[in-house]
Amino acid sequence: MRFAPLYPKEKPSSPPCPHKTSVNCDVLVVGASPSGIAAATSAARSGADVILLDKEMGGRFDHPANTFFDGMFRRAGLEVEREYVLHDLAGMRIISPGGCAVEIAAPGKFIDRSRFDSIYLKRAEGAGVRLMRGEAKSAPHSGSGRRVETDAGDIGARVVIDASGVDGLISRKEGLSPLKHPEDVAWAAEAVVELSGLGEERRFEYFVGSVSPGWKATFSPGGGDLATLGVFVRGHGRDVRGYLDRFVELFKKYKSGEYDVSEMKIVSINRGGDAIAALPGEIVADSLMATGAAAGMSGIAYAMRAGTMAGEVAAGAAAAGDVSIRRLLAYPRWWRREFGLEYRMGRASLLTLGEMGDGEIDRLAFGLAKRDLGVPSSSTITSSTISSSSSSRTALSAGIAVARSHPRTISGLLRNFIKG
Repeated sequence: MRFAPLYPKEKPSSPPCPHKTSVNCDVLVVGASPSGIAAATSAARSGADVILLDKEMGGRFDHPANTFFDGMFRRAGLEVEREYVLHDLAGMRIISPGGCAVEIAAPGKFIDRSRFDSIYLKRAEGAGVRLMRGEAKSAPHSGSGRRVETDAGDIGARVVIDASGVDGLISRKEGLSPLKHPEDVAWAAEAVVELSGLGEERRFEYFVGSVSPGWKATFSPGGGDLATLGVFVRGHGRDVRGYLDRFVELFKKYKSGEYDVSEMKIVSINRGGDAIAALPGEIVADSLMATGAAAGMSGIAYAMRAGTMAGEVAAGAAAAGDVSIRRLLAYPRWWRREFGLEYRMGRASLLTLGEMGDGEIDRLAFGLAKRDLGVPSSSTITSSTISSSSSSRTALSAGIAVARSHPRTISGLLRNFIKG
């Protein structure tokens, strides 16, 4: 998603490359998204001559997500750094249409996204990446590589990596179908809000059901008086502002016993899309790759890991003088080994959720909240039991609880997992 920045964008330590009529490199990365910055850094550290192109380079990035869970960062081999953290969250609360809550003790962060981007851009520069302002228009074949046409001039590259976001315009223009299920992109609208003390809460809250069909409505405390309220909706087109308006009113009622919600101010409203259930499709061709949201790889941490894989494979291909699809297929194979099963399970879960009515979701949530899942509280699942290698007993207990409280859920999950 592309959300308006909450804080001023810090400029890179050196200015972007000036406009040039023609420039060449081994690897060109289009889009300074988390996956794009990671891809450029990885390729440069692997010995390639790299350019990172973005139409907003050196100015104000209008970038997406500003929250993540610590466990996902560790899973992706990354470390959380205090420099960009605005607020620490203890976990999440999933709230059914009828108000039944299931808590998951998974620590997370609300971050200063501008600071986050600045830190990683400086590291990219330190690795030798050249930053360039410009918007890529197309990337046709040219000799053994690609000639990328931009408003800053042409760029010749042995390998082009499209990290431009969920619409993936470059890869699609060049004939790829990078999203396996583009119809399942979750289109979103999010309000940045201010209310005294609201941002000091310690849990994300996810509301599921008809309030936001196909995925969730979210409350993310950002520290102090700052928070965001958002809806992520599948199957109802790109314009989901109506769902956001209704959720804001529902949220006010939900919090009216704790705050004077009449004082809540909406600072800005932003729109975008998240490929949470889209899955990667065709993400490589001769001298062309797609990564991150452009390839159906959602989430800051996982997108960065995917970008790192893409950059390493691209650099190796450029160095070997073989940028054919056969060589570049090492990248999706690598990604599937690390994340394929997890993403398929995630898609199956969202599809199954989307098939359930509000009443069914209430019964499932109530059943989970009442069952003993083998954790300190009968309605709490800890991040350690979810993410550790010793989680099989807890997962089995949770699975049994789901099967007992709502048997159709298990069959739905299996059916949707097989469908892929």
